[in-house]
Amino acid sequence: MKIICDITFLDGTDRFEKDDQRTVDDTRGAYFIANGWAHEVGGTTAELFSGEVNLDVHNAVNGLKDNHG
Repeated sequence: MKIICDITFLDGTDRFEKDDQRTVDDTRGAYFIANGWAHEVGGTTAELFSGEVNLDVHNAVNGLKDNHG
């Protein structure tokens, strides 16, 4: 699969620069496209972070305490 990188990103030790045109295996290319990092040659640029975002943060308490004295 031929892809065009939409952003600069790392995959393992490989660095993909924005606007690079690379040939990768189909599984890897599908992974990059699904994450919005690249699009297939002849395709359209996917909108980054188009999925739903959940910012539901839960407070956490660390059970360890220091006892000085």
